Amino acid sequence: METAPSLKVIGYIRVSTNKQDIGPEVQAAALEAEANRHGWELTVYREDAASAKSLKNRPVLAAALADLKAGKADALAVSKLDRLSRSVADFATMLETAHRQRWALICLDLNIDTSTITGAAMAQVTVTFAEMERKKIAERTRDGMAKIKATTGKNMGRTSTLPAATITLIRESRAAGKTLTAIADTLNADAVPTASGGKWYASTISHIINRTNTKESSS
Repeated sequence: METAPSLKVIGYIRVSTNKQDIGPEVQAAALEAEANRHGWELTVYREDAASAKSLKNRPVLAAALADLKAGKADALAVSKLDRLSRSVADFATMLETAHRQRWALICLDLNIDTSTITGAAMAQVTVTFAEMERKKIAERTRDGMAKIKATTGKNMGRTSTLPAATITLIRESRAAGKTLTAIADTLNADAVPTASGGKWYASTISHIINRTNTKESSS
């Protein structure tokens, strides 16, 4: 990579209970080697046995993002994409946050480093594929609703539930730091249907997130 020297980089290491995940030593070694190669000032943040699904379960990552937003570091680096997110759409949302807040995002296994021209171009490719993923979810949702209507003769009304894929997309986007309004705008742009057939609003997104969180806490 062609990273500019003297960057203050937060190296994020996530250690889960999944035995198939790469260990912290391997992640740290990859980040330290890259830091030595490019002259980074590396600070490692380690998250132990945390879920990859939500920032709520990853306080160390939340702290790292807060430090980046406050200008205490120039970049966030991970050795592999799945240490940060298991969703390409989620990762694309974080790329948008990094661009808006003016810090770089570095993912070694994807050769993404938004502090460089080449790495930023790779990031755009990732965003493009993320948009394709969101549109495929929207298409599957529309097809599913059409099949239900054809089978039952009923439209999906307010009492109907959203597809799991749509709820997952909403929660992952929120976990990555996207605002309620931005999530609603993205869903409207991608023509993802609501449960009632209308438009997405920030209040709708908030209701869905709160409702699913309540279900999880009671289960």
